[in-house]
Amino acid sequence: MLLWIIRDGEKTGPFEDYEVREMIRVGKVSQETRVWYEGAEGWMSACEVGVLSGEFLEEEVLPPPIPIIIPPFQAWRRLGARVFDFFLYQLILVTVLRLSGMPMNSSPGEGPSAMDLIAVLIPAILMEAALVSAFGFTPGKWLMALRVENVRGKLLPISHALVRSLRVWVLGMGMMHPILLFLGHAITLWFGLKKGAPLWDLHSGFRVMGSELNGRRIVLYWALFVGLFVLMTVVMWPEIQPMWEESMRQIEEDMKNRGK
Repeated sequence: MLLWIIRDGEKTGPFEDYEVREMIRVGKVSQETRVWYEGAEGWMSACEVGVLSGEFLEEEVLPPPIPIIIPPFQAWRRLGARVFDFFLYQLILVTVLRLSGMPMNSSPGEGPSAMDLIAVLIPAILMEAALVSAFGFTPGKWLMALRVENVRGKLLPISHALVRSLRVWVLGMGMMHPILLFLGHAITLWFGLKKGAPLWDLHSGFRVMGSELNGRRIVLYWALFVGLFVLMTVVMWPEIQPMWEESMRQIEEDMKNRGK
């Protein structure tokens, strides 16, 4: 397509349309440059000519991508927070069972059944998800100065927090099965050290950010942890007492036998 243009007040041309497009790219032809081609009713602005208009479209301005920050894994702080939360939940659970008069184990002598584990873990998953969604942390994470958030630094919606908590208890905690618990922690540690985050955070856009952990928080953590242990012993004493008395009786018998 042949085009004529008015440049510096003079009519020049004809030019092939690709030549004019190149002039536009190097700044020799602007949107207001007058252009005419055979069949046109009169001179028009370059931006009104169909074959040239695409050169004047403004590029869509996109916001810069959100920077993905992968914080240090902080394995010991996260493990400390998880252990504290687990003991706290155990204390709450056994206290509720004790006050309600329910048995600690539905099948004593055989160990906890699968239904026992599910019944125990469902409230734990729900409680953790609710706390993470509402505040960004659990009691243990607060003590360790940790906060769960998405890549935008916002709190997780309850649905995301619930999925995360479920993955933690299944993949990381192994549903409290001893072998799966060991494997889950080993895999979590490997992924954390290699990739910077465990599976449930790395592939879901979640992260655990840690602020400065001062001495007062560390002292408070250990004081509360010891308090949890003492309270757990008090609440569980009816189950512990027979074993304790049997152990003491066995020790006394051993001492008597040695004396003979």
